[in-house]
Amino acid sequence: MIAKLLIYGVLLTALAILISSTARIGLAVFSVPNGDNFALINGVVSDDIPNEQQLYEEPPILPINQRKLALKNGEGVSDVLPRLFELPRRTIDPTNLPYKCGVILIQHHIPGQEGAAIDDWIRGLIDSNDDIGATYISSADAGSKEAFVAEINEQIDMKGEFYWTVLGSGEHGLALATDGDVLRRLRENMEERGCQLVAMSMFSEPLDYNMKQTRQMFAECKNCTVTEFTEKLESGIVEVWRGQLDYFLYNTGEIEALDNKVKVKDAITKLREHYDLVLLDGKDDFSKEILRVTGWKSTDGEEIVAAEVNDMEIGGLRYSKQMVKQYNKFDAKNGDADFCDALNHIYYNDLAFLFNQQ
Repeated sequence: MIAKLLIYGVLLTALAILISSTARIGLAVFSVPNGDNFALINGVVSDDIPNEQQLYEEPPILPINQRKLALKNGEGVSDVLPRLFELPRRTIDPTNLPYKCGVILIQHHIPGQEGAAIDDWIRGLIDSNDDIGATYISSADAGSKEAFVAEINEQIDMKGEFYWTVLGSGEHGLALATDGDVLRRLRENMEERGCQLVAMSMFSEPLDYNMKQTRQMFAECKNCTVTEFTEKLESGIVEVWRGQLDYFLYNTGEIEALDNKVKVKDAITKLREHYDLVLLDGKDDFSKEILRVTGWKSTDGEEIVAAEVNDMEIGGLRYSKQMVKQYNKFDAKNGDADFCDALNHIYYNDLAFLFNQQ
């Protein structure tokens, strides 16, 4: 009997902590007609939002293990994450949809066939809605970042009536550590025309991203045997493991030699300042969001289908427990583990994700 009471007591305590933490992380943001931003925190409207100087003085985001410890000690997420998360973020007012014209920026670095399927679906969508006068501009087709930015500037300088342009920013695309001004100018230009910029960024959960990247690396590896490739990956002998955080901020395919806590904080700041939609593959429906914003129709359906792939086997190469261990090490080194953890907290109020990290 006493043992049961103790178990019930532990369960009730854990539930109380979870409810408290979830309530404290809850944050809704809206804009009032005069353009001033207010934060709705715990049901109370407040204009006590940190400015840029206060944000600069805030401590960086704590690593996952420190947040776990704080949560186990009974502190809520709002106690262990900086006020960065109380900053207002861009949102889309559904009552104004669909927009009549504008620019859609799609930023993603989803590797391999899955990423290509997204681009192909967009091209097909524009072709099937040819009466709307939409244009698709891909950074990969541009061949260089300079050429891609030049095409964006042409959209800004375009005279006359504006319809729709979709910008696919991936390889040779924008690097948000330095290119925030491009989005700022583009948004101002669209609003002056009575149109809208819808900036969306897509990410994958770390394990899913790493598996896709493994498939791509193996497919691109010349004269690689399964044994050689597997041994190299399982031993961690990889020159550079390209992560989503570094791609989003710098888009070089390299790992920038900065503290990961600083990089995560910078990335979250850029997302909240510039992006209307932040999507996690598997949690959001990218195609439905595009159709909702534009009002376009898809003759190919809403589902984006990549070439069929056996998730556990690639051309004889099989994922292993040792590979997953190396993935975790790569993610800790390049910052993706902390970054995706922060994304889940901020955009999904997800506490469970924190405890799933190894």
